[in-house]
Amino acid sequence: MAMSFDEIRRRNLLIYEYIRGSHCHGINTPQSDIDRGGVYLAPPEQILGLGLDYKPLVESASHDDVWFELTRFMQLLLKSNPTILEALFVPDRCVVYQSDIITELKKHRDKFVTKQCFNPFGGYAVAQIKKARGLNKKIVNPVTHRLTPLDFCYTFYKQGSTELKPWLQKRGLRQEYCGLVSINNMRGVFGCYYDFGRHFIDDGITFANLADFTLLNNFLKELWQQNNISDTEKWFAKHHSAQFYSGIIRSNDANEVCYSSVSKGERPICYISYNADGYTSHCIKYKEYQDWVKHRNPVRYESNLGQNYDSKNMCECFRLITMCTEIARGEGVRCDRTGIDRDFLLDIRAHKFEYEELMAILESKKAEMDAAIAASTIPDRIDTSFVNDFLLSARKKQIGINF
Repeated sequence: MAMSFDEIRRRNLLIYEYIRGSHCHGINTPQSDIDRGGVYLAPPEQILGLGLDYKPLVESASHDDVWFELTRFMQLLLKSNPTILEALFVPDRCVVYQSDIITELKKHRDKFVTKQCFNPFGGYAVAQIKKARGLNKKIVNPVTHRLTPLDFCYTFYKQGSTELKPWLQKRGLRQEYCGLVSINNMRGVFGCYYDFGRHFIDDGITFANLADFTLLNNFLKELWQQNNISDTEKWFAKHHSAQFYSGIIRSNDANEVCYSSVSKGERPICYISYNADGYTSHCIKYKEYQDWVKHRNPVRYESNLGQNYDSKNMCECFRLITMCTEIARGEGVRCDRTGIDRDFLLDIRAHKFEYEELMAILESKKAEMDAAIAASTIPDRIDTSFVNDFLLSARKKQIGINF
């Protein structure tokens, strides 16, 4: 049987429904969606047999509503999952419905507040800091255009290097007339040869009208001088037959540079270095950006447009770090931030701080959290036996047996 929200309700399997997220934390804005969490019981046929149809959770397409099956819920509690642990501490105003099973579990909720919370809460907060930095890069430096391997080719210039693409353009040369030959024992380094014949033929260039092609003409003069070529007309005639090199890339969709077969005795116009790792890194960032654009919340994006950080993400960083500090100090899990740091968090959501200012405060908060963790005297671990006994008791009530 396929489990769904409607099916769970129809069969009276729902034992807990609550409002989670920003409404629970008291930091919602008029644009905030109402996210709902829940816990349900899998039907007996799914837990007494092999569990082939067992479904640990159901969720909406937007992931705003997520319900966990009781066993999975308890497993995540054992891992001190922040989202799941908060479910036991939501304010009464956020409880839509709860059964006796959840009422009993909440009587023992403090048993789940242990040092095991530090890594999930603190670790997730640190991950959110990294995510905030990543989102900052996506907002400030969007990777909107996919580059090609040609954009990662460089050549020697004076005492350093320069990008090959503009180097060719300034000399009236085209990448499609180039031919690359790898240099032994030098990874990513190539001799770059040029098919002057094809260039001359395709563009109708003759020795007589060469001066009309200023950039190419100037480059050839330099080339002739460097190679001590005095009979330039003879050189021109010799190089008027096409070599049909493969070019540096075959098209703008290419993912690698091309190799060409070059006749012995030909001289390269330059040597180039191809940064393949740089190109791979760019492709990863480009895909990440496109995925982010595809899945981002349009309302949330518009609210951050013109700013240099995602305010909701940054708000999560501060909330989680502060909550982890409170847990370490023995203050418990305080979901509702009203009267604690609600106004500060709402100011973050309203972009009332500069990105650099928030990052500096976050680093200070992290140091405060680390100190609280080091000095913490709360219990070390969750009592696994208690969790197992509780789950067994709930299952006995569900199927109505004593053993």
